[in-house]
Amino acid sequence: MNLERMKMINKIFTALFALLVSYSASAQQESHYINLTNNPYLLNPAAGGMTSTFNIEATSRTQWLGYDGGPRTMAIVGNSPVRFGKGEKVLDEYNPEGKAFYKAPERTTGSIKHVLGGIAMSDVIGPFNRTSVQASYSIHLPLIKSINVGAGLSVGWSNFRINQDRVTLYQDDDPAYSQFLGSTSSQNIANANAGIVFYNEELFVGISTSQLLRNSATFGGIETGSNYNRHYYFIAKYAIKAAEKFQIEPTAVLKIAENSPMSLDAGARFIYNKSVWLGIQYRTTNALTFQLGANLIKNFYLAYGYEQGIGVIQLAGNSTHEIQLGFYLGNNRTSKKELTIKDEKTEE
Repeated sequence: MNLERMKMINKIFTALFALLVSYSASAQQESHYINLTNNPYLLNPAAGGMTSTFNIEATSRTQWLGYDGGPRTMAIVGNSPVRFGKGEKVLDEYNPEGKAFYKAPERTTGSIKHVLGGIAMSDVIGPFNRTSVQASYSIHLPLIKSINVGAGLSVGWSNFRINQDRVTLYQDDDPAYSQFLGSTSSQNIANANAGIVFYNEELFVGISTSQLLRNSATFGGIETGSNYNRHYYFIAKYAIKAAEKFQIEPTAVLKIAENSPMSLDAGARFIYNKSVWLGIQYRTTNALTFQLGANLIKNFYLAYGYEQGIGVIQLAGNSTHEIQLGFYLGNNRTSKKELTIKDEKTEE
């Protein structure tokens, strides 16, 4: 085998991996989410269980639509308050009774909550693929009766690999390339994220960090010279009552990654009857994002996000579509309440 050719291939793959781990509109390794303010648990393990319901959600995100090999992200997340030992039920009654555009469950404060959750994610960028599975635990404590503070940690496994069938070679029968790819096409690493939250019904503030272990990118014993850098997130929103059924919710999402530019999304959501919302944000990395969502029939909610690059990025055709489909589940009606309802009907 030609040693010089092997060295050249090593350099090429090192450069390709450096491109992968520094990818995104703001050179961050973690995915952006347009609807992050709707579900901050996507990037903060402490942000689950703020309502006394079980929540599960699926997210699909497609970037650079129309370009072959454009980034695609799929994620499934779930979280719920849980009961340890004996005690009262931790889930509230939540049964919209099939009504369309039902009100979202309220955030609950004033008590200790233990919350378990998890996330499974697949991120595809051209020939590169990342698959992650994580489980989280958080504890929420009343700072005062009307405000809770929570801290959470998630741990799990990630796999980074190069999909050979998506690589096009100038010389199809290159043996050096084939041997290198076969020995370095995948890496498994342990991963950990952490976060804290402050919240009540109107206010949410979350601070989190991902890729805490800052693993080195090593394929087949070959050091690429790159790391999975830590990312830091700050999310804040506050719902302001504008009319009897209308709220305006200013939102801000700050994203900082080591060795990468800072990114800030700032804007607002306009919410009707806590069931339908429209949002717009400006991203400092030259993008506008739009959100539209509603709580639909039988505990389901649906949100759509659209992101359009502006300026130079617009010329590259950088548009993104994102869909979230989620489900809330609470306790069924209690027998005591059912008897009370029947008694009231009898008296009538």
